[in-house]
Amino acid sequence: MSISIISATPAHQREAAHLIYDSTNAWYEKNRGFSAFTGEKDSALLFCRTYAALDGQENHLIAWDSDAQRIAGSCFVHPRPTHISLGIMNVHPDYFGQSIAPRILERIIEIARSRDLPLHLVSSAMNLDSFSLYSRMGFVPHTVFQDMMLPNFDSQKILKTLSKDVSRLLPNVRPAQIADVPAIAALDLELTGRDYTQDFTYFIQNPDGAWRTWVLETETGLTGVLSSVCDPGSCMLGPGFMRDEDSMLALIFTAYSAFVEPNDAFPPARPIFLVPCAAQKAVQTLYSWGARNTEIHVGQTLGGGTPAKGLVMPTFMPES
Repeated sequence: MSISIISATPAHQREAAHLIYDSTNAWYEKNRGFSAFTGEKDSALLFCRTYAALDGQENHLIAWDSDAQRIAGSCFVHPRPTHISLGIMNVHPDYFGQSIAPRILERIIEIARSRDLPLHLVSSAMNLDSFSLYSRMGFVPHTVFQDMMLPNFDSQKILKTLSKDVSRLLPNVRPAQIADVPAIAALDLELTGRDYTQDFTYFIQNPDGAWRTWVLETETGLTGVLSSVCDPGSCMLGPGFMRDEDSMLALIFTAYSAFVEPNDAFPPARPIFLVPCAAQKAVQTLYSWGARNTEIHVGQTLGGGTPAKGLVMPTFMPES
């Protein structure tokens, strides 16, 4: 077996998407008893398509088996001015246990160090092999997130239970516009120390028809931002960041309402979302809305970085 780490080409996209689909499902079916992807294998093309649009094809790294002429592993590099995020990492089930992921990760660490940028990722705390890989390579955990969903979300019923602080914020939540991008970027940099200008521009322009973004704007300016994706390949709230828990709840309520209510552009769905475990007021409120936990994820960083001052809701599409 001769493995080399190379940049994917457009010709690799479908094979890489099917690898993402098969690899992810293999782990979930073995360890959780269900499939993460349930549609057609081509649904995972969302990852290849989005990262190529945001970062260029050269930042999609694959482990290429030249003997078998096939892809053994795949990962996306998500470079930004302030940092690099490590996108979804997958190894084909046929190559499990053959050190494919460490070889890809070593290359990405080299890229981050060559640019003198911290490297961020969000890993599953339930996938100990994955978590251990990152820890062995020097990544330091900093934030624990609860994956949650609202299976029986009833906006009218929940409205009656909202606190006054959250209720008064709801009228200030509105769809984001391109003109909001500078303010979004400024708030992001202030709260997280990261610059996702390019990402939020893409979300708001919405070339795939899969993205929605909301901002919460008060008399003092923006206090929170939350995007979402609705596609056969991913159904999720995030990325998002907010100054406080009331802003988080107002944005989640608005975003979830948009998913649940009938809409010509988006079919009804029940997206998952990640909330910092430390945001206990928000977590307890979400439980009162009927939220259920689905998984636990951990934010990890290699090479330092600025601790978040506000609240962060990461996503996996694209990795944040």
